[in-house]
Amino acid sequence: MVCPKCKSDNVRIEYIQVGEKTKKHGNGILGHVNNTARAITAISTLGMSNLIWKKSKGSEKTVAVNAKMCLCQSCGYSWEI
Repeated sequence: MVCPKCKSDNVRIEYIQVGEKTKKHGNGILGHVNNTARAITAISTLGMSNLIWKKSKGSEKTVAVNAKMCLCQSCGYSWEI
């Protein structure tokens, strides 16, 4: 690998994180049934069951987006491959 600015071959290649993407998935049918049953039980116990029985919220998955960057050790110029 050769630096386009100073033509040196003292170049380091790195992966850097440039962003991230988050995908959210819903509750589904059983999650809604669970939340409905939780609400009915909470009404009959005056809200005391909510201290133990938690609400279904779904799930999230986060994926990092990486880019391959070069850094010249001689002049400090950086560029993306």
